[in-house]
Amino acid sequence: MNSSKIKSATEAQQASRAGRYDCNVLHSFRYHWQQQQTFERWLDYMIFKRQLGYPLSPAHLKLAQHWSKNNWLQRLRSNLYGHRARQLQNLIDEIKGYSATPGVKKPFQQRVAGWRQQEAANFNELQRRLSNASVVVVGNSPNLAEQTQGAQIDTNDIVVRFNQYASEHTQERDIGEKLGVWVMAPGYQGPVPNNAEFVIVTGPNMLWWQQNWHALQEHRGKIIGVPLEYWRQCVQLLAAPPSAGFLIVKLLKQLQMKQLSITGFGIQQGSPYHHAIKGHKAVSRHNWDTESTIMTEWMHQHRL
Repeated sequence: MNSSKIKSATEAQQASRAGRYDCNVLHSFRYHWQQQQTFERWLDYMIFKRQLGYPLSPAHLKLAQHWSKNNWLQRLRSNLYGHRARQLQNLIDEIKGYSATPGVKKPFQQRVAGWRQQEAANFNELQRRLSNASVVVVGNSPNLAEQTQGAQIDTNDIVVRFNQYASEHTQERDIGEKLGVWVMAPGYQGPVPNNAEFVIVTGPNMLWWQQNWHALQEHRGKIIGVPLEYWRQCVQLLAAPPSAGFLIVKLLKQLQMKQLSITGFGIQQGSPYHHAIKGHKAVSRHNWDTESTIMTEWMHQHRL
């Protein structure tokens, strides 16, 4: 979609869903909010700003608190209920630090409140553990097959893996078995490993945004979201939402550790995309060309 032809709120939303994270789309959201002055258009604008990595400004926090004080009839007229009400609460809570009753579905409120309260401590603990460790980030590229890197991968103190990283299609001799940090996409639907000490949920600070936490409801690991500042840096590099692999490598490169290695990223043209899930397709909303260029440079810097 050509950015100069974004004429409606619907087209702006389509551009956002397609991964168009640029100023033209942002200006479109702001324009439609300014023109209509409705809660729905304001929320669309705030959500997109947050997708770019920006929390509520002080002025918009005041407006959010105003919306939140509406009575039930005003809320009904404004479509301020259900998931929109939870989105509004999460936008406010992210700034104010509330955690007693998170803006998530009721079955998950207690667990998410605990995760939010412990997140800073968990992130500090992860940084402490990394500072004295050799760390390897293992992607899910099919180029791991038949490379027998498994033993070398497992010599590292901390192994970072993503989503469904093993299946009947993978071999331990190629990918290893050790797991220290498991990275989960917000919409992940596959098996959840219970042996990961740390779980990082990718996306923009998702402990303060995601509403359905079914996958991690019973997990006992230390749950961490990616701070907005790191997400924002990636968006600025890519003008698109970063993939989980890109985001986590960017995060780890900025933290202090004894040694960082990267393997299992990149694919050959015409080859499968995922080594553990046959037929899995790459998400089209990422800027894969730019990510590939930058990741190739990083992999040369941090060879396994």
